[in-house]
Amino acid sequence: MPRFSFSSSLPHTVGAILSAALWAVVCCAFTAVSANAQVTLLVPSQPSIEAPAKTDKADPSAKRDDKKQESKQPAPKPEKSADTGKTAASARKPEAANAPTAKAAPGAEQGAAKAPAPQGTPPQATPPQGTPPVAEAPAPPPPPELPAIDEQVDVLITMMRPFQYQSIVMDMPQLFAVLRYDNASPVKDGLIQPERRDLLGDVEEIGYLDQKAWGANVALTIPGLYQFIIEGRPWWDAARGQFLQHYVKTMLPVHGVERGWEQPVGQVFEIQALTRPFGLTAPALFTGVALLHGKALPNAPVRMVRINTEKRPVPTPWHEEMEARTDKAGQFSFILNQPGWWCCMAIAPGDPLKGPDGQPKPLNLGALFWLYVDGAADARKR
Repeated sequence: MPRFSFSSSLPHTVGAILSAALWAVVCCAFTAVSANAQVTLLVPSQPSIEAPAKTDKADPSAKRDDKKQESKQPAPKPEKSADTGKTAASARKPEAANAPTAKAAPGAEQGAAKAPAPQGTPPQATPPQGTPPVAEAPAPPPPPELPAIDEQVDVLITMMRPFQYQSIVMDMPQLFAVLRYDNASPVKDGLIQPERRDLLGDVEEIGYLDQKAWGANVALTIPGLYQFIIEGRPWWDAARGQFLQHYVKTMLPVHGVERGWEQPVGQVFEIQALTRPFGLTAPALFTGVALLHGKALPNAPVRMVRINTEKRPVPTPWHEEMEARTDKAGQFSFILNQPGWWCCMAIAPGDPLKGPDGQPKPLNLGALFWLYVDGAADARKR
């Protein structure tokens, strides 16, 4: 059987043109898939910070000695009054019992009895004799204060192509903050109110993968769940003739606090986790919902890509990332089958911006969520 040749029956020039065109289509498809994976990186230097193990244990023999010393001490004697010899406790009486009872004037009593009650005013209910007064409900105890800790974490911010493991130069974000949740955080309108701290002033220029990047060292003085958020500046993509802007967030549980992981942070465009995004072991199922202006976004494209630190090759460009669409409720799910840092990105159109030529150009918004998945060996070490 003769070997199939796409241009065997065509002139050489026509075959060359078609071959070049086919190669261009393949290259464009490959470039489009790779370009879509250009993301804004926001990851802490470690996926969680655990409380140090307690090693100091009380000596049981010391406790027994303390109890023996307490039992040997004589009980305190009650104080006696110098005059009567009675105990001071029995000699004391409430001042109200010794105070004389003031009697009202007869005229005042008669006037009070004759004064008619105003119409429409219900008579005051008097408790029956012998009924004790109702005690006021005690105030709820204040929430326990969290212990002070001395921890810190480095946060990396840059633009990159995760699968190629390449860094791209980006401008400093226009917003960088952290929200801290704990068990004492108040609730308003069904949402936990976190403690917010702006960190843009702590950002410094650093290097990452031979490119300029941004980083910040963040002090952690109280246990909690920390949600880091950034809002990138819109940038012009000349190849596509459009603007791009990313809203990014990630989480860091500190000293065992997990409350608040399912809470939205109020970004213009964000991914709200429906699966706890830490403590995961590959393969792990992750489910989230895309929110645009606080409302679920149906039929939105969502991509999931992993940082390919090993630079492991794949058969086709489609193996570089996974893609799905949100359902009617704005939800989506992915199975993360390898350990490492994963980025989930939803895409939605934004309001047009003025382009380099002064004409309105389209704006594509990206909501990015970074989460870490452990391998089986890493999970056992933890």
